[in-house]
Amino acid sequence: MDGPFREEPDLYSTSPAPKTFIDWLRTNRNEIKLEWSQRLSRLSSFYRGTSPDELNRTVSRALEANFEYLSTGNLTKIKKFIDYITKKRLKAGFPLSDVQKAFELFRLIVIDRLASERLFELLAESVHSVNGCLSYTIHRFSDHYQRMHELSISRYAQNLEEAIRDRTTELAYSEKRYKTLVEEINDGYFIIQNETIIFANQAFCSMHGVRLRQVIGKPFTGLVAPGSRMTLINAYEEIMKGGPGSGPVQYNVAGKFGQSACREVRARRTDIGAGTVIIGICRDISERVSMEARVREHEQMAYIGRLSASLSHEIRNPLSSIKMNLQILERKLDLDGYDRRRLEISVHEVSRLEDILRQLLDTARPLSVNKTPGDLNAIAGRCIDLLEPKALEKSLKITQRLPADLHQTELDSPKIQQAVINLLLNAIEACPYGGRVHIWTKSLKGKKSGYIELGVRDNGPGIPPDQANRLFTPFSTSKIYGNGLGLSNVKRIVEAHSGTVQVQSREGHGAIFVIKLPVHIS
Repeated sequence: MDGPFREEPDLYSTSPAPKTFIDWLRTNRNEIKLEWSQRLSRLSSFYRGTSPDELNRTVSRALEANFEYLSTGNLTKIKKFIDYITKKRLKAGFPLSDVQKAFELFRLIVIDRLASERLFELLAESVHSVNGCLSYTIHRFSDHYQRMHELSISRYAQNLEEAIRDRTTELAYSEKRYKTLVEEINDGYFIIQNETIIFANQAFCSMHGVRLRQVIGKPFTGLVAPGSRMTLINAYEEIMKGGPGSGPVQYNVAGKFGQSACREVRARRTDIGAGTVIIGICRDISERVSMEARVREHEQMAYIGRLSASLSHEIRNPLSSIKMNLQILERKLDLDGYDRRRLEISVHEVSRLEDILRQLLDTARPLSVNKTPGDLNAIAGRCIDLLEPKALEKSLKITQRLPADLHQTELDSPKIQQAVINLLLNAIEACPYGGRVHIWTKSLKGKKSGYIELGVRDNGPGIPPDQANRLFTPFSTSKIYGNGLGLSNVKRIVEAHSGTVQVQSREGHGAIFVIKLPVHIS
């Protein structure tokens, strides 16, 4: 037998059928073939769907195989036919019972014809041979069909395993691409459904200072500073109404402060197979906002420079004359009571105008520093001593933590002292009567370089969010008598030393200003 099947003994092999039956079968071969084909076409829906030509070819092969088996007892043709019909029926999907019935038709036709011709004696002599032929054919076909079917299932399972392995490899590759495209990009990617976040990548979480479990299932607005929420809500509602995808919307992150809180988001509505969602990309635009702020600051400083140059001679000289004359009158005139007080106020206000003009000129001209080895602790101590009388006026308590092992560095001591005085003055003015100001220094160590830090903390009302981004902008102030140049000069001095100045504040909980200056650790 062809194929991977073990050959079984021919248990159904018999001696040839009687010669008279073989002669009768030869004589009626064409009529038997025609009737077999006709009855086969009506046997089942599977055979009804087969063309008459194909049925005739199949019946011819079956009849030839049966004839050889009955006439000689040779099984060769019938084995080949069984192999042929098994493969054909498996491929076409014919039920096993339909094929068995098709084989059975041969016996029914032969018996019916012998009986109709009243050849009862011939029927009795040949029935054993016909039964043997059909029994062998049906049993061998059933066994062969079962084995072929099992082999087909085995091959299908093998192919399925290979397909699963290929699909698993493809999914692994797809997952890797997903991680590259979504998880490893610098932009934050998120999906919102029913006003809550259902997906976010790691970059999105990092931008908002949260973990993934703190994001999923939560509203996007919970990550946004209160002052920016309405802008995002309006953009969300516009998209959900069917409007075009949102252009860049800028917002501030909740819990962050100043320019470092700036983010930008683009979003649009779509359907990813699970209902309508909003997908979006957000970017950290802190650096861009900071750069834009620096450009505006440089433009403003250039304008201040031009203004200062034109005003310096027009204002400074008259102020000097007015102040000198007022001082002469103060010494010569014998004034008393409120008249003397008026003169003192006039001298004081002229001095204040001179101080404003001096700061204006300092702000306008390029800042140069003369660095020498300096002690930041000593500078902080001197600033505390200088401002102690002003603190006592408000019954303020100034505490300090100035460690003796602070790293030394090169700096312009007078300018750094000016910066620290400005920070302390702001803290004293911000504190309520009987409040507290704390100043500290510390070293931040690295392998070859590091920083020294000076911080000032007050327990005042804090900084309103709408003023946070303008703290270091020249002339930006909320004070009645302030000129808005103090913090601007602090920033200029610190940056001239290649350092940074940072601020942290919550409205109602005071403010913290921190200066960091680089230092080389030998």
